[in-house]
Amino acid sequence: MYIPAKYLEKDWAVQEELIRSNPLGTIITYGEDGLVANHIPFFLSVDEETGVKYLQAHVAKVNPQLPALKKEGTEILVIFKASDSYITPSYYATKEETHKVVPTWDFGAVHCYGKVRVIDDGEWVRKQLDHLTGQQEKNRTKSWAVDEAPKSYVDLLQKSICGIEIKITRIESKFKYEQKMKRQDIDGVIKGLALDNKHEVSKLVDKCNPTA
Repeated sequence: MYIPAKYLEKDWAVQEELIRSNPLGTIITYGEDGLVANHIPFFLSVDEETGVKYLQAHVAKVNPQLPALKKEGTEILVIFKASDSYITPSYYATKEETHKVVPTWDFGAVHCYGKVRVIDDGEWVRKQLDHLTGQQEKNRTKSWAVDEAPKSYVDLLQKSICGIEIKITRIESKFKYEQKMKRQDIDGVIKGLALDNKHEVSKLVDKCNPTA
């Protein structure tokens, strides 16, 4: 990924927040049929003792990407993306002064590279389902849990899926949210996005450009 220095984000806490807030990742592999990509929700697991990071998920056994995932030693890529938006020059105060502004696009992305193993184990898959569901239900007033569904029904569905676990070996992350722009233009983008009901991106621009 092309990352100019001003957009490079090395802080794991920031990367982790993006992944946990946007767990639907794009998993990319290369196999006999060439490049394949799928969109899969992940649960991020960090070993407290070693600090090793894992992405855990499940896929259908009939998924044509599975053979590539089973290939030992192959590096794969998972992409996570934060909220994004087109940035109109009209947001910039500089437009009224010099008109020397152009449109751009603000976004944040984390690329996770690693080695994958396929896990066809009912107990492991069930734990992954519980972790993923708990992750997504935790902020609901009345959260739902997998064990609320009939066990026979869950067991039947589990037979059609298998688990995958990716040991993350390296991470690249880019947060492009108006860094190094003039303060008046940053403030204009924050205000303009909010007025256009793009509140999440507005907050990200604000967060990436703290005032002194």
